[in-house]
Amino acid sequence: MKNKIKWWVLGIVLMAIFAMTMMKTPEEITTLLTRVTSELTLFSAFVHLLFLVVVAIGLLFKKIRNISFFLFIAFLALSAAIISTIYVILPNILIFGTILVLIISAYLNKELNFELEEIEPISKYFGILGLIFGFWYLHWVETPIWLNALLYSPLGAINCPTLVTICAFLTLTVKPRSVTLEFVTALITLYFGFFGIFRLGAYVDVILIVCALFLIIRLSSSLTDKGIFEKVIVENG
Repeated sequence: MKNKIKWWVLGIVLMAIFAMTMMKTPEEITTLLTRVTSELTLFSAFVHLLFLVVVAIGLLFKKIRNISFFLFIAFLALSAAIISTIYVILPNILIFGTILVLIISAYLNKELNFELEEIEPISKYFGILGLIFGFWYLHWVETPIWLNALLYSPLGAINCPTLVTICAFLTLTVKPRSVTLEFVTALITLYFGFFGIFRLGAYVDVILIVCALFLIIRLSSSLTDKGIFEKVIVENG
C-alpha cells in the first residue's frame, strides 16, 4: 500500500510538471531562461569549478567518492530548486524538489553506490558522455558558444544541463540502485530532451534523450533479470 501511494503521488507530480511546462509560450520560456543564465554567470562558473573538483576527488579518493558525488548531485538539485523559486519557474521547483528528496532517500538507503571500478564499460561511456555535455552545455550562452559554455553554461541553474548531469552520475552507479530515483530522473530528463528540441530549438538536448533512454533501458534490463517488477520496487523502498 505504501509503495502504491508513493507511485500515485509521483505520478500526480509528474503530470503537474508536464502540464505546467505548456503554460508558457516557447518565446516566454526562452526569454526567462536566457535571463537566468545571463544573471547567474558567476554562480555557474563556480558550479563548473566545483564540478571539476568533485570529479577529481571522486577519481583520486575512493573512500570519500560516494559522499562527494552524493553531495554534489544533491547540491545541483537544491541550487536549481532555489533558483527556480527565486525566478518563479514552477515546473522546475517541483522537478528539483522531488529529485532532491529522492537523492537523499537513495543515499540514506545505501542505493547510491559509485563503485567506478565495477561499472560495465557501456555505463561508463554514457556516464562520461552525459557529464561532458552537462558541463559543456551548448545553449543559453553568448557567442562564442563553445568557449562560454565551458565557463558558465547554466549547470545547477536551469533544467536541461542539471538534469543530464544528475542522470550521468546515476549512470555511474552499481547495484543496489534506487528504482524510484532512476526512473523519475530518467523520465523527466527524457521529456525535457524532447521539449528542448521541439519547443525551444535546443538541439543539443538530444544528449538528454540518449542518456535518459540508456538509464531507462538499463533499469528495465535490471528489472527483467530480477523477474518481478513489484519485488524490485519493494526492495528499493
